[in-house]
Amino acid sequence: MRMRIIKDHGSHRLICTRRNGTHTQGELGPGLPYHDLAHYVVEHDLNMGQVFFGLINEGYSMEQLGDAATIRTLPRQALEAEVLTRNLQGLSNGAVAQHDFIASVEAELARAPKGLTDDVITRMLARYIELLNLWEQVAEGAALLAPGNPRAYDPSRHGRIVW
Repeated sequence: MRMRIIKDHGSHRLICTRRNGTHTQGELGPGLPYHDLAHYVVEHDLNMGQVFFGLINEGYSMEQLGDAATIRTLPRQALEAEVLTRNLQGLSNGAVAQHDFIASVEAELARAPKGLTDDVITRMLARYIELLNLWEQVAEGAALLAPGNPRAYDPSRHGRIVW
């Protein structure tokens, strides 16, 4: 799936194009690109396929995934990803200490998801910070593209940053 986050004067847009060519898109508030980038890291690094981006790839629309009735029917992994995403954001801004990360997750989930180790947390934080730095480089009207190599910033791509 191809994902693009377009920076548009505080009202950003996320566009996801599935392998079959269909797409879904949604307007994001000023803070949501950060949340969506954290979701991408959590889902990617913990191989969580039954959550936001994985469900979009399966055919869900962003509107459906924002609907309370739909949210109640999602797999448990979706709740786990949401808790991990919030905690990763907290880790990046100092609200959660790294040594408290798993305990903070377990306060909401009873137990941390399988595969969550200190090494994984360190890797997720580094990847998330890297994406935040790339997002800061995106000019108004330009886009951050995924998937790809997060280090592949190519200014010749007409304002697009590939990650």
